[in-house]
Amino acid sequence: MVGEEWLSEREREFTALRGRTVRAWTGVEMAFFEDPPRFDDPRAPFLQLSSLHATLDGEVLSVVTYQDDDAWGLWTQPLGPGGSDGIFRERHLPELPTGRIDDVTVRRERGVLAEVSLRIGARPLLLLAGEAYEDWGDNLYFCRLDESVLAFTDPTLADTIPWRGN
Repeated sequence: MVGEEWLSEREREFTALRGRTVRAWTGVEMAFFEDPPRFDDPRAPFLQLSSLHATLDGEVLSVVTYQDDDAWGLWTQPLGPGGSDGIFRERHLPELPTGRIDDVTVRRERGVLAEVSLRIGARPLLLLAGEAYEDWGDNLYFCRLDESVLAFTDPTLADTIPWRGN
């Protein structure tokens, strides 16, 4: 289990983004369905990413997940080498807001950094640790505190997802 000091440092890394400028977003997107890979579904109003990269003024920062016991949380790190294939694809994410980060709110849940809410200009962006899973009947089910970064451009839609307990 990660300690309070480690969690507080991760929170400071996110809140230090306040006042920075996002020039562009890229990410490694994970398909909701495997065969064939399908990256969108009307039941999933978010992007599902294994990593999300913000091109800021002067650096590229990645938002990824970490595991702490049975829950996953969000943290930042400098951009490292990447790659993608199969059910993963790397792409630019023009649907995510760019501009000055005016506000950052970090929320903990079950001892991990579960959500980061950003206000970029007048637009919100909610980053949430979670994942969509495909079942055998072409259905999806959704789990919070899982290993992907979910990006919501409309944070209110996160409350409409039928999350399963994990």
